[in-house]
Amino acid sequence: MLETLLKIGQWQSETANEWDRFLEPPKVSYNDKKGNPITNYTVPIIFDLDEMDIVVTSSNLKEYDESDVLDLKALKVQGGNNKAIYSTVPANKIIQLYKTFFGKENKDDAREGELSEAIKKDFDQLQNSTLHSILQKVFELKERFTEIAGVQDEKRDRTAINIKTIENLLGLEKGNNLALIYAAVKASRFGFNQPVAVAKLQDYENLIRQKFFGPENDNDQTNSIKESLCYASGAMEPNVEAIDLSTRYSLNKMFVTETRNYAGSFDRENFKINYKVSRANQEKLDYASTFLLNNYKTRIANIDHVIIPQFLNKENIDLELVLNGIKHKSDLLFHINEFEGLEKDIKMETEDVFWINFIAFESDGKFFKSTEIIKDVSQFHFQKVIEAFQQTDWEMKEFEYVNWDSVMNEFGKRRRFNLNTVYGLIPIRKDKEKMNMALELFKTILENRQVHGQQLFSHFKELMLCHYFQRYKSYSNVLEYTPEYFGKAIHDSVFKYLAFFEVLKNLNLIKMDTTNQYEELTAESTNKYNEAIQRFFDRMDLNQAQKAMFYLGRILSMVAYLQKDKNKTVIDKVNYSGMDRDSIIRLRIDLFEKAKQYGESKRIVFSDGEFAKHFDFEKWNMDPNEAVFFILTGFSFIVKL
Repeated sequence: MLETLLKIGQWQSETANEWDRFLEPPKVSYNDKKGNPITNYTVPIIFDLDEMDIVVTSSNLKEYDESDVLDLKALKVQGGNNKAIYSTVPANKIIQLYKTFFGKENKDDAREGELSEAIKKDFDQLQNSTLHSILQKVFELKERFTEIAGVQDEKRDRTAINIKTIENLLGLEKGNNLALIYAAVKASRFGFNQPVAVAKLQDYENLIRQKFFGPENDNDQTNSIKESLCYASGAMEPNVEAIDLSTRYSLNKMFVTETRNYAGSFDRENFKINYKVSRANQEKLDYASTFLLNNYKTRIANIDHVIIPQFLNKENIDLELVLNGIKHKSDLLFHINEFEGLEKDIKMETEDVFWINFIAFESDGKFFKSTEIIKDVSQFHFQKVIEAFQQTDWEMKEFEYVNWDSVMNEFGKRRRFNLNTVYGLIPIRKDKEKMNMALELFKTILENRQVHGQQLFSHFKELMLCHYFQRYKSYSNVLEYTPEYFGKAIHDSVFKYLAFFEVLKNLNLIKMDTTNQYEELTAESTNKYNEAIQRFFDRMDLNQAQKAMFYLGRILSMVAYLQKDKNKTVIDKVNYSGMDRDSIIRLRIDLFEKAKQYGESKRIVFSDGEFAKHFDFEKWNMDPNEAVFFILTGFSFIVKL
């Protein structure tokens, strides 16, 4: 993966400005939810050292332009022990501007801002500079800054710095926002008779250039000819140094600092010595991380993943074509998509051989922590998975007993059948989100490993218990049905699971016992209803035990129909936690007795006979969860005569 990141970084760096990888543009919207236009602004906060005042006025507002980010050096927030050195920030990060000039919020004993601290700590040559003198005078305006940008936090009994206070001061019209704010200084004694952005002060420019590019003399010919091993490329290269991981939101952290990393065998004490990369490759890795995190993320089982391909042929790869193709296919497979028919274009749009890695991660945009890796998914298998879901989606529409379009309808829209559908079939408890069984299942499928059928039946059991007891607050990923639609919840869930079984069988990822102990029916299967059942058995490859449970489910459906006007029906006699041999026999007896009460026992005679024919009273060993699934399959089976 490191090779791919270097290649992507090289590609991105060819058209990038040298500062791009260190900058953070604000997140802006140009229309509200109703489509009304939004105007975003850039504004200076002027430290007037002549009058010892802070000036924030609407006359200095200018409409935000993306070029402001580079022009005013809106730097990304650095992690770890790095001091705040930000003279320009996205408006919602005004606290970083405060820390830069005045120190940590509500720290009464602070004697200087963090930019001054950084100069003393890391940039000794600037201690007698104009910048440092300006910062010392600016610090005297700390109380004034708190007056114009502070709001009282009653719960914590303190004053908090809040951009809304500045927006109110400027009198912005409703719907318009501040996007970018920057510090400017006016000080005649230093030669600044008009406000000048701190970002444009020569001393500040020198400081941040040294911070991010190193001292100028590091680039001289003497040092550059010294070569060492670069861990990222595996080659001897000039200017090799310990990798810089100060950027919090960086994909490169997963290759270094975590338990699932690529330097796990390194001696922790000598890590900075062993894990070194060339300055040029550090730049490429930074570019690649920013590019992928901004453009090639996908959500799998409701967890953010970043996409990283690996190539067999590393030359002449059209990275943009390949990445766009993977992203498009990922959307088809993992996201909620409306069904628009079977797609004809389901190829990867390239002949290059490659594998795909999906890196799961946690982040709020301020840090990066990889949590799981779906690794080495071949492009061919990935495509086969997509095709299997698409083909099954299409075929399920043709079965008259399913009404597949209704099954796949959510909130009035026909959804595509894909892994996002399956995610809604595996209840994930809110209080145990770290144990995401859906993600583990998807990892198994994508890595082309066998799926255990009994685990799926266990998930189905939990799904039925969720629907039956209305546990939707605990399982937020499950589509909610009201109690009166419990029958539809069973029907929809059963056929989505059956469709998923078909996908797995088509991919040869599940083995289910399909052996039959008895000969199939012949004469009894002549009418339309029984022919439909037989076609269903053949299509789904049901074994004898599964057929027995299917017929028991048919009896359950018939008796429930007799009770359609009752609040409590025989559906409540099903133990959704699992049905063993004895509970199955009790259910059969109860259903027969209930049919006799209604004088309709003749309705169930055929299905009961088929149950008895297929049920092994002596050696029954079906998994109790599987039994519930196929009982409810029979219950859900409908043929329109």
